[in-house]
Amino acid sequence: MSTVLPLYLELFTTLSGLIRAGTFPPGSRFPSVRHTSREHRVSISTVIEAYRRLEDEGLIEARPRSGY
Repeated sequence: MSTVLPLYLELFTTLSGLIRAGTFPPGSRFPSVRHTSREHRVSISTVIEAYRRLEDEGLIEARPRSGY
């Protein structure tokens, strides 16, 4: 029996892999929540939760009025 991850964890896993692979170098701007929502066909709340997890892991940093 396979375990199904919640969507935000799937997105977190995908995005953290891209970060670790160097697709998003340190200091680069991360895609907007809306863009990521459209690109991955998930809700904005799913993206926000995935971004929070990435932030908790120290992989991205939120900047006031600038995004991630």
